[in-house]
Amino acid sequence: MKKVLFFFLFVSFLFAQNRILIDENYDDWSDVAALHEDPSGDNSSRTFDFKTMWVTNDEDFLYIRIQTTQKLNLVDYNYMTIFIDSDNNPGTGKSINGIGAELQYTFGTRSGKAFLSGETNIEYDDIGFIGAPTFSSNDFEFVIKRNSRILGTDLFQSSTINIVMVGYKSSSLSDYFDKTPDSGGFEYTFQSGDVDPPPAYSISKTNVGYLRLMAYNVEQDGIIETNKTTEFSHIFKAIEPEIIGIVESYDASSQQVADRIEFFLPSGEGQNWYNKKEVSDIVLVSRFQINQSFPIDSDVGHDASGAFLLNLRPKYDSDMLVIVAHPKAFSGQENDEKRQNQFDAIMGFIRDAMNEGGNLTISPNIPIVIMGDMNLVGDVRRYTTLITGDIFYNGTYGEDFAPDWDGGNFDDAIPYVTNTGMTFTTNPGSYPPGRLDYVVFSGSVMEEVNSFVLDSKKLSDTELTQFGLNKNDTEVSDHLPVIADFDLSPIVGIKKKDESPKEFRLMQNYPNPFNPTTSIKYQVASIEKVTLKVYDILGREIATLLNEIKHPGSYEIEFDASNLPSGIYFYRLTSDNFSKTRKMVLLR
Repeated sequence: MKKVLFFFLFVSFLFAQNRILIDENYDDWSDVAALHEDPSGDNSSRTFDFKTMWVTNDEDFLYIRIQTTQKLNLVDYNYMTIFIDSDNNPGTGKSINGIGAELQYTFGTRSGKAFLSGETNIEYDDIGFIGAPTFSSNDFEFVIKRNSRILGTDLFQSSTINIVMVGYKSSSLSDYFDKTPDSGGFEYTFQSGDVDPPPAYSISKTNVGYLRLMAYNVEQDGIIETNKTTEFSHIFKAIEPEIIGIVESYDASSQQVADRIEFFLPSGEGQNWYNKKEVSDIVLVSRFQINQSFPIDSDVGHDASGAFLLNLRPKYDSDMLVIVAHPKAFSGQENDEKRQNQFDAIMGFIRDAMNEGGNLTISPNIPIVIMGDMNLVGDVRRYTTLITGDIFYNGTYGEDFAPDWDGGNFDDAIPYVTNTGMTFTTNPGSYPPGRLDYVVFSGSVMEEVNSFVLDSKKLSDTELTQFGLNKNDTEVSDHLPVIADFDLSPIVGIKKKDESPKEFRLMQNYPNPFNPTTSIKYQVASIEKVTLKVYDILGREIATLLNEIKHPGSYEIEFDASNLPSGIYFYRLTSDNFSKTRKMVLLR
């Protein structure tokens, strides 16, 4: 009886799922087996070819990850279409490839059809679609709400579904470059079980010594509109930022914006809201004095960013360079080049400020932050420039450089929306929610300790009451406020980035399936005794690969299964405060 109970608990624990995070990072997919590998070169031309698909779920969402061999923009300029037979009945819905699809959704047009009780046109919000990244990639992840209803009818009516993907050539959805699978569909059965909680955050600062920044697109001067006072007041009072980067403040002066924030957050003794406006719609409001400010000129005749040098004293014995950015959301290839110019201009300004070559020279090792509505759509090249200092138009904006003081890249805060595992920063509009607003910083001299995107619709009733918010407050703008807290106490010389892992992790073995050897990687975050054991399908211990004290670091160990039969095995990494199990397949 004890052995049966152990097996039940062991398997139940095994199938508790990691939460998939829609955040442009795919490490969390490592324990999700690929549902299908599409044959290479099976398309009608080399223009578009499917590669790999993964599918998983939790109680609320169906999660899908898809790779292609060519880069594209997920929600624009493509006709990649998903068909889902949501009742697993080929006799109902739209007949395609041997399945009966109740859902047809085209990513690039953000629309489709439902075939439930008749044919119904749908938009992305009818199915709760949210995807990442917003810029070009050949690897995407997205969600569809499991409780989606179309004209009062549940979309998903079965625990098993079938999926077909087609890369069409045009909006007619007739000729296609590639489809996967070639016939039939990918069958997937919804899993049940616990998932990890969403990423943690704190709406209030956890330490008064931390520095709180806020980036906010207030949508067409909304912050000074009297009919929006209540919502903005609730938001600012809940967040209590110290440095605020405002964009889309076109008609309002910086003093008008600062006066509104003073109304929301009255200054105490010795406090003030310093403010400055350098370009058409960008305002910086700060509890700290603004010593200097500059527009950042680009070669396309549009100043989209402003630079502000703050004096953080007496809170910190340091200055801070803050760039508030709002590169314009031009569309098309020509305008992609204009956007690249604007990002090149930002990074060229920072390089010159760090090296006594421009309008501003900053002291070594002061914190640098770039925040705002970056409009990072189109080619991924702009994001690369922002993070790495790899300037595209070198003839105009100068040489590439390492933007952080320790010779590395800038860090990206990647905040998650409150109570979700998703990083979108926009409210639904003509496009699905996406991550357009960023906080990028010099991680060698400042430590991110907390970040989040405030979406009042996602807060619990307890949180709403605690922070004086109403459910729809953050709908006051088409963008959500992005908040990040930093510990600046390490500002003494250059703080080298700690390369030690911050958490324990157990990665998926590779290769998998394997015969007869496979490699297992794991990470140790503190000095602890660590065990790594292998079990068979009945929960019996087969091998102990590791049982010793390990120091923080990344490790790899080889498992040789030469003396074992084919089958499913499990491996588990355990320490005092961590335990993780993964599945591997020995296939001879």
